[in-house]
Amino acid sequence: MPPGYAHHTTAETLAVAERVVAARRDPDRVLLEGIHALKHALRFGADVEVVATDDPAGLTALLAQLAPDVRSRVESLAVVFDEPGWQRIAPRPLPSPALSVARHPHPAVAEVLAAPGRLLVLDRPRHLGNLGACIRVAAAAGAGGVLVVGEADPWHQTAVRAAAGLQFALPTARADALPALDRPIVALDPVGEALHARALPERAVLLVGTERGGLDPQLRARADERRAIEMRGGVSSLNLATAVAVALYAGR
Repeated sequence: MPPGYAHHTTAETLAVAERVVAARRDPDRVLLEGIHALKHALRFGADVEVVATDDPAGLTALLAQLAPDVRSRVESLAVVFDEPGWQRIAPRPLPSPALSVARHPHPAVAEVLAAPGRLLVLDRPRHLGNLGACIRVAAAAGAGGVLVVGEADPWHQTAVRAAAGLQFALPTARADALPALDRPIVALDPVGEALHARALPERAVLLVGTERGGLDPQLRARADERRAIEMRGGVSSLNLATAVAVALYAGR
C-alpha cells in the first residue's frame, strides 16, 4: 500500500461500505464519483467524510498528476477495498478509482439569488447530464450561482458526476418557480437581440430554457430583455450546456 494510507480492520471497512451504500439514498449526503468530483469538492470547502478506493497506487498516481494540492487530505480519508467489497459499493465502472461521500450543503434559494455576479437559471432541464454540464460551465465562467426551476435535482448523483463536483464551487439549488427578483432578467431567446451586440448587465439573471421547448412563456414574459445566440442559417439550436457557455462567456 502506498505511503500515507492507513490500514483499516475488516469491521472498519464494512462500516465505511455501509456509509457509502446508504449515501445513495440519503438526502443529506452527496456521492462523488471519481477523482475530479472529489478534488473540486475538497478545493471548494466540502465536508468530505470518507474516500473509498480499490486501487490506492492508481489513486496516488492520479492525485500526483491532477490534484497534488489535495493529495494528503484524500490519503487521510481513504479506505482501501478488496475486489468483492468494491463491487458492492461501486457496481458500475467509475471514471477513476475513488468513490467518496460528502455532506450535502443544502444552499437556500435566497442564497443563490443574493450571490454577486451573473446568475444562471435553468428552466425545466430534462437531462441530468446536461444539467451537470451547465453547472460545470457556470463555475468555470465565474457565475455567482445556479438555480434550477422545475423537478430536476442539480445535486442528483448523475448531475454531480457531469459537473465534476462543481456544485460545491457556487451556490446551486432548485425551486418550483422563480421568485421575485430585484436584478435584471435576460432571457436567452432565438428572436431576441444579438447576444454579442452589447454586454450583459453585471448582475443579470440569465434564463435558459430547454433545447426543444425553450422557455416557459410566463417565465419569458418576466424578462427585461431577450438575447439570441447568432447562428448560421439552417442551424436551429445548440446543446444546452454549449448555449450556456456561449452566453456566460459573452457576458465576461
